[in-house]
Amino acid sequence: METPVVFQSQRQAVVGMLHVPDRRKGRVPGVVLLHGFTGTKVESHRMFVKMARVLCGAGMVVLRFDFRGSGDSAGEFSTMTIGGELQDARAAMRFMRARPEVDPRRVGVLGLSMGGMVAALLLGEDKRIPVGVLWAAVADPRKQVARKMTPEARKQLKQLGCADYGGHAVGRGFFDDIVKHEPLKAIQRTAAAVLVVHGDQDETVPVRASADYEKALKKAGRAVIRHVVPGASHTFAALSWETEVLGLTMEWFRCNLL
Repeated sequence: METPVVFQSQRQAVVGMLHVPDRRKGRVPGVVLLHGFTGTKVESHRMFVKMARVLCGAGMVVLRFDFRGSGDSAGEFSTMTIGGELQDARAAMRFMRARPEVDPRRVGVLGLSMGGMVAALLLGEDKRIPVGVLWAAVADPRKQVARKMTPEARKQLKQLGCADYGGHAVGRGFFDDIVKHEPLKAIQRTAAAVLVVHGDQDETVPVRASADYEKALKKAGRAVIRHVVPGASHTFAALSWETEVLGLTMEWFRCNLL
């Protein structure tokens, strides 16, 4: 069953879709999906919808939602920050753990791109999360900002207070906030088993980011597996890549949650 849901984050409405298995016995595991920068709860080529349905079919409750300022949720994109998205992710975890269908001890998280960075930060602070998955996750926010901070973007920020990113107004607060976060340090504090997945032809977040996450997790003695998809783009935008990533991810959650 797929049901639209609304929960609160910082007194603003966050809109999501909750996938609940039709047949279940007692409380079952849950997974929260965190979308990327300028993305939504659907994501590119409906990958989040497909992932949610695969996990739900395996017996898990899945929540995919729009961060504030994105998709159907309240707020404006121009005020979006990583810190704000982390607040939304915390609220999503609280919402899931309070659901009568969900075993609060078995709620995992999956994040894509910038949402992967948010997932890493969340994993680092919430030791109750037993399993995480990072898809093409940002590892070095300073370098990521440097790629976006073109001379034109600097000019727009100075004159208008926001930069035009493909029709999205990115506020100064985003740039000021993102460099404060250190996902590679944060994730070393996790208690979760982590799967890191990346395409080796990713032109948005270099594939070395996945190696950095793997190195950080191994240094901290955490359970980690890194999987590189040959030829794949940032969002795994081909049926063969998508099928590989969905299958691998489903198996990771199945082994660590069910």
